[in-house]
Amino acid sequence: MHVPTTSYVVCASQRSGTTMLCRALTDTRIAGRPDEYFLAVDERELPGWRCWEDGPFGRAHDVRDREHYLEIVYDLGSTPNGIFGAKLMWNNIAWAVAKFQEMPRFEGLDRPAVFHAAFPDLHVVHVTRRDRVRQAVSWARMAQDGVWVVSDDEPARPTRSPQYDFDLISGLEGLIVEGERGWRELFDELGLTPYEVLYEELLTEDGYRRSVLGVLEHLGLDSSGMKTFPPPRTHRQSDELNEAWVVRYISERRAGSGPR
Repeated sequence: MHVPTTSYVVCASQRSGTTMLCRALTDTRIAGRPDEYFLAVDERELPGWRCWEDGPFGRAHDVRDREHYLEIVYDLGSTPNGIFGAKLMWNNIAWAVAKFQEMPRFEGLDRPAVFHAAFPDLHVVHVTRRDRVRQAVSWARMAQDGVWVVSDDEPARPTRSPQYDFDLISGLEGLIVEGERGWRELFDELGLTPYEVLYEELLTEDGYRRSVLGVLEHLGLDSSGMKTFPPPRTHRQSDELNEAWVVRYISERRAGSGPR
């Protein structure tokens, strides 16, 4: 099995700019190809999906079992210099760790030991968003209309019309807060200091460049040989509907119907 020499995990909650960051890191050609290789089950998309080997990456590469899946993923997510990248969302962590522990070579390992065994020479990149309300609103909308990424090659094709839902937004805001706390607890367990990336900075030209170069430096990579700097490959999705939901949610929360 091809095993990476250095690994990193982009750690976040949904709607924090991780796709923009991961695609930029992929386009550097020296920082692995981070993606959500360890997604939780979603039988709405693939009936019979029990674990990663049954999911989109597994089916695309004719994976035999979970060990074979990990072998394929190490290859998919690595660049020739041995750097492997992956992306994990907080609400997938408990499930992902449990699925690793079902494999013989991870059996009996606790959570930090699983991470260190699965991701050799592990580094962590923590992506957060200063405005949690807008993050929760974006998550609530995308969870309903199914449009998670928009780019030149991926036009918005909503599967249904999203509807404002105070309780949904409030619950997702709570998950975001839980995720930020949970990631920091996990970083302490791992004995690692994350490189911090802020969504609001990623949206600016200088901040985008600074964030990508910062991750490369965090990984000990020399970016001086890059002939061109990769431009962003995703488009911001927030629009008037998002802002209307934000205003309504904040108003209702102030009126006393929101979380205490």
